[in-house]
Amino acid sequence: MVKRVEKTLVASGVMNENYEPGTVTPGNKTRDRLLHAFVDNRSYSREEGYYEYVAVSLIEKNWAAFMKISLFFAFFFVLLWIGIRIRIYVMYFLSISGLVALGIFAGMYLSPILGLLTGILAPGWKKYPLILLNLGLLIFLNYSLV
Repeated sequence: MVKRVEKTLVASGVMNENYEPGTVTPGNKTRDRLLHAFVDNRSYSREEGYYEYVAVSLIEKNWAAFMKISLFFAFFFVLLWIGIRIRIYVMYFLSISGLVALGIFAGMYLSPILGLLTGILAPGWKKYPLILLNLGLLIFLNYSLV
């Protein structure tokens, strides 16, 4: 499949046969990522596992997004917790409907869980602090409500 992508990039003029950027600019973000994956790994082009290097580099760049998403969920939990503790939401808690209150509490429980799941998918050693952070938030939430 990666060979087919390479042929398509060369045929469209986005990339040359010697793995350098071509005269045509990539039309979208996906083609740009594919082009950079081939160009960044062109030093391996003579080796047999060249296409595996390209595929791994594409996957690693996409896995870095999981780290940012996991941190977002942790930050979202902290914002909800601070909002409730400062009584931004609690002052109006009696006047808001049940669905909004349910959404706030569901967000408080789901954000560390989703942060934990996306933290597991983060690349390399970065997954372990994210897992510990989100597990800590879950434990903190459960013990603080007692």
